[in-house]
Formats: sequence, structure tokens, C-alpha cells
Amino acid sequence: MDYQVKEEVLWNIKLLRMKFSKMLLLLDKAKWNKNNYVISWLEEQGIEYMFFPTGASDLNPVEECWRQTRDNVTNVSHNSVLEMVESLKNYWEKQPFKHNVLNYLSS
Repeated sequence: MDYQVKEEVLWNIKLLRMKFSKMLLLLDKAKWNKNNYVISWLEEQGIEYMFFPTGASDLNPVEECWRQTRDNVTNVSHNSVLEMVESLKNYWEKQPFKHNVLNYLSS
């Protein structure tokens, strides 16, 4: 994996760490999240983490946001990349993403 991608992931986690002294990271199993470089740093810092189960995108709120975006913006024809980018920006600014937090709780 490209070192720059690992650095970018870790940089964003460090930003979160500066804002939240105690946190639990929920990560998907993308290779940029589960590589030794990032995981080692999390463990050294004592940051708890866990991965979403494979094939359980319904539990991941980011996946739900992408699904809603795809259904409402990207499945529409655009005349240019710029027009699509503007549509995405407008949608994200106005859209309160709906996600049922109860999906995270086991019964």
C-alpha cells in the first residue's frame, strides 16, 4: 500500500485524537485502515478500535451516507464533472443523513 495513503489516514486519526482524548474508533476493513502502520500507532497510543464485520455495510453509517448520495445524486446524468461536483456539494449541504443508531445495538 502507498505510504502516503497510510500517512493520510494516520494524520486524520491524530486530528481526532487532539479533539477527543478518549475514543473508540470503528473502522471498515479497507486496507488503509487495517495496515500495521496505523494499527501499531493506535495500540501505542492506547486507542481502542474495532472493525465493522465483513459484509455488514448496513452497520456502517458512512456506507449509508454513500448509498443515499448514490441514489439521489450520482445515478442522475450530469453534463460535466464540475456539474456533478456541484450537485454533490449541494446535496451534502442540505441532506440530513438518516441512520438508525439502533442498528448498532445487539438484542
